Amino acid sequence: MRNIFIKLMFLASFVYFACFRFLMIPSGDDYFWYGENGNYLLHHFFYGPQNIYGGSSNGRYLGNLLEIITMHKLSVAMIVYTVFWTLLLWCLWYLSRKTISSLLLSFLFIFTLQDAFINNVLTWNAGFVNYVPPIVLSLIYIVIVDHGTSKKLNKFMIIPVFILALAAGWFSEVWTISQVFLGLAVIIYFYFKKDLKGYHIAYLVGSIVSAFTMFIHKGYRDISTYRHTSYDLNTIWDTYSKVTHFWLITFNLILIVAILLAIFVLALRSNVRMENKLIISILSIIFLIYYILITNFFHKNFHLNPMYGYKTVAANIAVPESLVSIGFIIFIGYCIFIFFKQDYKLWLYYLLSGVIAGQLLFVSSPVNSRGYFLSYVLMYLISMRFVLTALDKLMIPKPVIDIVMLITIIVCGTIYLSMMYTNYHANLERVSNPDYYNGKVELTQHVPFVKLVWFNDLMNQQNAPYWKDHVFGYQRILK
Repeated sequence: MRNIFIKLMFLASFVYFACFRFLMIPSGDDYFWYGENGNYLLHHFFYGPQNIYGGSSNGRYLGNLLEIITMHKLSVAMIVYTVFWTLLLWCLWYLSRKTISSLLLSFLFIFTLQDAFINNVLTWNAGFVNYVPPIVLSLIYIVIVDHGTSKKLNKFMIIPVFILALAAGWFSEVWTISQVFLGLAVIIYFYFKKDLKGYHIAYLVGSIVSAFTMFIHKGYRDISTYRHTSYDLNTIWDTYSKVTHFWLITFNLILIVAILLAIFVLALRSNVRMENKLIISILSIIFLIYYILITNFFHKNFHLNPMYGYKTVAANIAVPESLVSIGFIIFIGYCIFIFFKQDYKLWLYYLLSGVIAGQLLFVSSPVNSRGYFLSYVLMYLISMRFVLTALDKLMIPKPVIDIVMLITIIVCGTIYLSMMYTNYHANLERVSNPDYYNGKVELTQHVPFVKLVWFNDLMNQQNAPYWKDHVFGYQRILK
């Protein structure tokens, strides 16, 4: 029964994400890559003049290619979207015990995403193709490494692992660098364990080759009109305190509440020293109360911009809040040390989250939430370890907990899909106006759920020629 249930869940995932992608409304960059600009870049090795192509002139070879293909072929888009999201859930499950509870926690992943990640990754094709596939490919490598600790793998494993690393580095600059650190961390760990394997080295080599081939792209040597970095400490701190730490920590309220409650349970139920029990339990409650109150405060007093960031928060509010976030990060590291000191995977996730966030500190433009999605996936793996261990120590029967999680998945999944369906039909109605797709009038009405369309459905981010090509085909499908 267990195996049947697991197979049915992953089958349901395939069907769900296929429907989800079908209902997705493209926006912004999606149309750039769909049209003449994308065609030009495709035929010029993704290089073009900065004043025209800006940040799209880059070494994201696979990300750009997938964006073009998926915008031209809906069937391919549905397959790619379904495969990678399902693989992400599978990796979360595999790396977290492979139990029914861990399976259900994995499937809850997309329903814990803050609005910024929903808007920029889950429901935007351009965000999806550049951020989900690379983290999935690297998680598959961690699965291989984990599997190799208990079983001897074929010596030819170096080939697929090298290809994994090469492919994972052709999507996002941040992850291209991060996976080099991943390769180094794995090699250092297993070198001291005296268990270094050929495929560990192959992954690092593939990561370095991938980074080299990405960053020799001519687009990075031009004077950029899009990308800017800053090593000025005041600029870095200002950006972190007023913008980016919200995506990294504060806005992830569901994750924060789950991990703090789990830590509180572990503090009470685990066999640790009394002073550690007191410190951890008190701090977990303080952080829990703080983040519930602070998110409510920001929600009531500040307006998020369409990219889900604050830019007008006064320093006397932003600075203390960002310092608390740094304290929270240190606290999680302390709890890993107390409860899971020997779990190398947790330390790996923790390290990589910091590597990703560290790189983003130097970015002064463009500043957006998407890069932090990579950290969020790793943070979710950390939280799963805490939550699953805490659930083992509760007196509540496991079947009851599993049933509650399954019902939550069904309810949330139904709500998300119904919102996508509603948006889809509202959009189809507004773009079916011949005056619109012939360029005579502009859109004047938003879809009902704007957070499910990139940039909160900014209407000038829609593309009349695209809908002129597609609207009749969509109508035939619906009939």
